[in-house]
Amino acid sequence: MKNVKKMIALIFCLGALAISQPLLAQPGSGGQGNREEMKKRSEELKAKLKLSPEQGAMYDKIIAQNREEAKTQMMALPEDASRLEKAEIMKKSMEKADGEILEILDGEQQKIYKEEKEKMKAEMKAKRDQRKGKGKK
Repeated sequence: MKNVKKMIALIFCLGALAISQPLLAQPGSGGQGNREEMKKRSEELKAKLKLSPEQGAMYDKIIAQNREEAKTQMMALPEDASRLEKAEIMKKSMEKADGEILEILDGEQQKIYKEEKEKMKAEMKAKRDQRKGKGKK
């Protein structure tokens, strides 16, 4: 039961990750379409936040740094590493990136960022629920 709760929490965090950084778009994890979708989501979020040029540059730098750090950590894992281990790395990276991103945003932008993350969480939950429904048939 404890592992199930951890897994649910990690899945929840992975959904949030998708809105803030394209970590999932690594070679072999979904192909070019997934990378393009993540890049599109990131650009849409930046537009909704109405970032200044300085904020946009800082946002891009935060995303790139955290993506590289996570990629390095993922590559250091043994080939047979569990999904839970991989998810934990991504969760920590996402939390770090979120904190750094929130620091560069003003109050209204922070509100929008948090709202968009909640929307993404709801979308991810709906997708999970849909997959569960299909898996039972």
